[in-house]
Amino acid sequence: MSGEPGPESSKDAWRRWIRDRRKPVTAASITAVIAGLQAFIEALDENSAAVAGRLAPTGANLILFYRAMANELSLDALADAVGWQRFAVTRTPPDGPLTLHPAIGAMEQHRYGFPQPTADAFELQPRHISLALVPGVAFDRHGTRLGHGVGYFDELLARLPEDCPRVGVACRDIVFEQLPSEPHDVPMTHLATEDGVVDLGSDGA
Repeated sequence: MSGEPGPESSKDAWRRWIRDRRKPVTAASITAVIAGLQAFIEALDENSAAVAGRLAPTGANLILFYRAMANELSLDALADAVGWQRFAVTRTPPDGPLTLHPAIGAMEQHRYGFPQPTADAFELQPRHISLALVPGVAFDRHGTRLGHGVGYFDELLARLPEDCPRVGVACRDIVFEQLPSEPHDVPMTHLATEDGVVDLGSDGA
């Protein structure tokens, strides 16, 4: 995108600029990103099984993901391929931080239009999560995530295990060289685009 704000610009300025220019997510982009994520999950499962001496069944890792809002890249087809029982999703309570629940079970409509677990859904704990697939308005090549400005997801990510991979999920056209960041921002360890899943520890900053 031409004429983009600089890293010294505010997050709100970046959000406005991106939303004014953001293109709809295409089916081809969704297919490519999901193929990369599926391969990444399979490799994670194999590595976990090897570390556990094959005592843990393949597919035991619980994955946090999201149900897409408008203009976000939907991962529903990934859950179809891998198995919905592998996934956890968030619920936005009337007050307080996001809660975690299985992706299977009764759902209701969130005020932003996507499905979320009902209030009586079984609650998972952050320590149960082995991999987090994270949405965002934009990301940069150093792992910075630009969210919607509410802070819910950053607070949740800070409660996950330290060794839990945090994968920003985005089309390549909303990945930038450098976005503004603040001390409370939780960086991504990986980035998933149409080009595959990149480890930002080695290929980012």
